[in-house]
Amino acid sequence: MFTIENLNGEYVGGVNLNSIDEKNGTFSIGVQVDRDHRGKGYGTRAINILLKYAFLELRLNKFNECTLEGNEPSAAMLRKVGCVQEGVRRKVIYTNGQYLDLLLFGLTKDEFMEKNTMK
Repeated sequence: MFTIENLNGEYVGGVNLNSIDEKNGTFSIGVQVDRDHRGKGYGTRAINILLKYAFLELRLNKFNECTLEGNEPSAAMLRKVGCVQEGVRRKVIYTNGQYLDLLLFGLTKDEFMEKNTMK
């Protein structure tokens, strides 16, 4: 796990690579930003750094991630880094007395490179 810090060196969260499948070149990323620091771009920046590392250094090919329906900040962050919603796993998570959908997102190395070379 990597620490996310603000410009003052204060801890604001953490980020790590998960579910690395070297044979198929797939991975996911776990990110946690403390409640007081959410919405300030820390998670988005941390994910972008790990995407660059995973695609260029580890030579992985596909980032897969998911979020619960209704978690719009998480979905927006995934879209912001270039992910596309690829599907929905319907009613697979039970929480707070109800079943929720799981939204599936993905980003390929080619898509990441195209998005980041246009800047």
